[in-house]
Amino acid sequence: LNLTWNYTVPTSPSLTEVLKEVNGKALADLEDPATKQQIKAGQQLPGFAWLKDDGTTSCGNWIYCGSFTEAGNQTARRDPSDPSNLGLHPGWGWSWPANRRVLYNRASCDADGKPWDPTRKQVWWNETTQKWVGNDVPDFKVDSKPKDHMGPFIMNPEGVGRIFAPLGAFADGPFPEHYEPIESPIDNPLHPAQTHNPVVKRFKTPDDKYATPKDGYTVVCTTYRLTELYHYWTKNNPMNVQLVPEPFVEISAQMADEMGIKGGEKVKVSSIRGEYIAKAMVTKRIKSMMIDGKKVYQIGIPIHQGYRGIKEDEGKDARTLVNLLTPTVFDPNAYTPEFKGFLVKLERA
Repeated sequence: LNLTWNYTVPTSPSLTEVLKEVNGKALADLEDPATKQQIKAGQQLPGFAWLKDDGTTSCGNWIYCGSFTEAGNQTARRDPSDPSNLGLHPGWGWSWPANRRVLYNRASCDADGKPWDPTRKQVWWNETTQKWVGNDVPDFKVDSKPKDHMGPFIMNPEGVGRIFAPLGAFADGPFPEHYEPIESPIDNPLHPAQTHNPVVKRFKTPDDKYATPKDGYTVVCTTYRLTELYHYWTKNNPMNVQLVPEPFVEISAQMADEMGIKGGEKVKVSSIRGEYIAKAMVTKRIKSMMIDGKKVYQIGIPIHQGYRGIKEDEGKDARTLVNLLTPTVFDPNAYTPEFKGFLVKLERA
């Protein structure tokens, strides 16, 4: 294979070296025809505008082009100053793409290129230089004059934001609508006759069952990730496992008091599809909700543990996956699974 693999330690490249390669470099001498700026072969590219499809440049990912230039690793910068007082901090780290801090920042100006709020200027049209300038990197064609009416939302063909979408773009469009999850403690308060998305994707095997509060499932459960772990991989890394050595079920202090559950005691979470047992973690972070005049408790379970891992293989953690509880339901557009809200029961194990 014709590979470039000139890392300092070929068997274990440093992240800095990988980022430098991802940024990209010139493979031949380059010149910007407008500014006459030149880049010599072998030099790092300053931004994605220099990328070409003729073999004269290399890049691992265009949005990171500019993160490691001839000036060095831009992501390692630690200048905390904020000249605009807008919270942009342009010298702290690096933000993709092009170190731009606010996407679609052209929308902060009116049709003439003047900021809607002069006290909080992000970008603006400079009539003298005939360019967009500002406290942030313009997310816009820099020489597009306001009178050309190029819209700020450059990823949409019409250039403006949308309150509705083309009929062909969504299975349940064109207007946004609120639907309750398939398992919900209440009917849809906006239109009770249509509680759920009518075109939601459901699996139809014998194991795909759905509960209601009438079945005794009255607690809302959500799943989430932890800072210390990444999906299902890091439970095989001793350092990550040391930080979070076992699974838990997060419940509110109020719910724990009512049920007589103390932190560290084992609890059983049951959905109509399966069961999950872990220690209770009682916190004030997760709280009860008043929904349609009724108190509804919610609990949370991290997704990471279960199946195989250091603790699982040692027999110290159960191999049970939290997704044994969740419904196999997907939204009809992006096919995102409905794992963030479903109904369960909670009891002592």
